[in-house]
Amino acid sequence: NFWGVTFIDDEHFYATLGTDGQTYLIHGNVTTKKATTLRTNLECPSLSPDGTKIAFKKRVPGLPKDLPWRLYVLDLETMREHPVAETRSLDEQVVWSDDNNLVYSLPDYDAHLYTVPADGSGAPRVLAHDALSPAWIG
Repeated sequence: NFWGVTFIDDEHFYATLGTDGQTYLIHGNVTTKKATTLRTNLECPSLSPDGTKIAFKKRVPGLPKDLPWRLYVLDLETMREHPVAETRSLDEQVVWSDDNNLVYSLPDYDAHLYTVPADGSGAPRVLAHDALSPAWIG
């Protein structure tokens, strides 16, 4: 099963591959119809506008079974990941408002859009009240 596709350009993309109870980040090529597995336990990737980072949700051991997700960012050059300041469970694909900030909703908690710095600093803040499913234009 494939989901959470985020495009690099017309030919290349990142996506989640789920198989045998495990999830993987894959890097795919539309023309060659090939994909490479890059990392495990990563879902719903979202590529930063500058193409250097991927925001994603990660299943974290020790969290409640019905709320196991945390928001992380992966540096594609170093392949190092870090959590962002949002500690509530997030079960959807986020969007980038610019190279440094993420936008997302938390429908399990309320109906607002939030923003948080991608570098792990700061704190989440409400961006828009009574809004869900962000799509960034411009």
